[in-house]
Amino acid sequence: MSIKNIVFDVGDVLVDFRYRDLMRDLGFDENAVEFLSKNMVETEFWHELDLGIKTNADGVEKFTKEFPQYKDEVLKFWNNLQGIVKEYDYAAPLIKSLKEAGYKVYILSNYPEETYEMHWPTFKFLEYTDGRIVSAFEKMTKPDERIYRLLEERFGIKLEECIFIDDRPVNIEAASKLGMTAHLFTGYDDLIDFLNI
Repeated sequence: MSIKNIVFDVGDVLVDFRYRDLMRDLGFDENAVEFLSKNMVETEFWHELDLGIKTNADGVEKFTKEFPQYKDEVLKFWNNLQGIVKEYDYAAPLIKSLKEAGYKVYILSNYPEETYEMHWPTFKFLEYTDGRIVSAFEKMTKPDERIYRLLEERFGIKLEECIFIDDRPVNIEAASKLGMTAHLFTGYDDLIDFLNI
C-alpha cells in the first residue's frame, strides 16, 4: 500500500522542548535546573497536563508546596511558559516540501491545553498541515491506540498509508503495531535520509 500521509509529533521533532534552557534563561542555578527538570517536568504530572486533566494553576499549587525551597523558581517557571518551546528553523520548509510533493500532513501531539493556546498560533509549519489531533482536547495521549485510530476516523485516512514520525520509542512501537510506517526521530538529517526528499 502506498504512503499518502505523513504524521508528525511536535515536541522535539518540529519544536524544541527547551525546559532546561528556559530555566537557565530565567537565571536558575544548575542545581535548580536539574532538580526541577527531574521532579517537576519529567514527571507523571506533565503527562496529566498532556491528558488535559491538570492545569498550570495545579502545577503552581503542587510544586510550590512540595518544593518550598524553590518557590520563587517554580513561580517564575510557570509564569514564563511561552518560552518553553522554540520552533525549529527547518520545520516549516520541511512540511511545505512534503505538501508540494503531494502528501497530506497531519499532526498527532501530546500537548497541554494552556500551552497549546499559547504556542500553536505562533508555529509557522501549521499553515501547511491538513489536520491536527492534540491530546489535551481528546483526553487521551500517545501511545494509547485510540488516539491513533482517531486519525482515521476524523480525517478519513488509513493508518497503513501513513508514515509516523516521533521522538519517543514507545509511541513508535504503538504506531508500528497499528500498521503505520513508523520512524524514530533522532535528528533532521536522519529524517531527510529516511523520507528520501
